[in-house]
Amino acid sequence: MMLRRHSPLITVIIFAQFVRLITCQDPAGYILPSWGTASTTQFQIGPEFGSGTSCGASAWPKGINAGNPATAAGPGFLYAAINQLAFGANPSVPNGGGPGAACGTCYSLTPMDRNNIPLPAQAMTFMIIDECPAAQDLQRGPGMHCNQCSPGSTNMNGMQWHFDIATDAMNQQQYDQFYQGVTNGANWNAVSFNMTSCSPVVNPDPPLKEWGCLHGCHNNDAVPVCQGVPGL
Repeated sequence: MMLRRHSPLITVIIFAQFVRLITCQDPAGYILPSWGTASTTQFQIGPEFGSGTSCGASAWPKGINAGNPATAAGPGFLYAAINQLAFGANPSVPNGGGPGAACGTCYSLTPMDRNNIPLPAQAMTFMIIDECPAAQDLQRGPGMHCNQCSPGSTNMNGMQWHFDIATDAMNQQQYDQFYQGVTNGANWNAVSFNMTSCSPVVNPDPPLKEWGCLHGCHNNDAVPVCQGVPGL
């Protein structure tokens, strides 16, 4: 049997990516990615404003009173939650939750079709203002989406990263653009993502609880990523 050998260039690239991943892992095991591929789901963020999202968002920005609109009937903002490994806090443990370093970060998400071909005309930039917790993942069903706990671990879609899209913040035009040709019911099996700058138009800072954070936030390293998460 002939053994395949990587060229020196490929070996260097693989090693560099491995080192980059490890050096980005903080003492509690959290990793805030700059780019990659992820899966998506949908949720409504409006009902969370009363107690505050994981980043502490407490209301729609710009004084808008949108109530709890139905999907794609929102004020036209682009917000999302990200999986626990990336978010930077563990709400399963007392004093382990709250804002993480992902709060206020913006990512450009580009949907990918069934052949994994990017659809750049449908790309949109979302601000992270919430967490998709590993412990509550079964409620997002069916299956596990945000249960990744370590480098290389993946969810039911084979992805290390996951974005939960706040569709009640989107207006109809935004929803139709982003979800045109969606591959898995109402969700994308794969989107490519890149960390980018936020837009004050579609990613404005929402009002915060006194404990909230959207800029210069840090991970809560009180406990490891998935310590105390039931079933993990």
